[in-house]
Amino acid sequence: MGGSVAEQRPAATTTWACGAATAAVAAVGLAGAGVLVWWALAFHPAHQQLWMVPVGLVLLGTALLAWLSLFASGACRWLGRLRDHQPPPVRPAPDPERRR
Repeated sequence: MGGSVAEQRPAATTTWACGAATAAVAAVGLAGAGVLVWWALAFHPAHQQLWMVPVGLVLLGTALLAWLSLFASGACRWLGRLRDHQPPPVRPAPDPERRR
């Protein structure tokens, strides 16, 4: 019984790590979008609170770049392979004697 609980903990940890990263990136993106929408509805007609525009764009842009970086790199897939104790895929080394 003790071994199965220990084996399930790393799986839960990697799942939580990927979920937390995804939730944090989504929250930052939604905060940026919310700032921009708030500014557009409340302050744009009077051209006030212009500082909100770059803040909203930075938050939104940061979230998009972070999302692309995390998921294009395959970080969650890499953590899943660690959880399952699978070695990363290895390409065969090129043969130096073989010519193209």
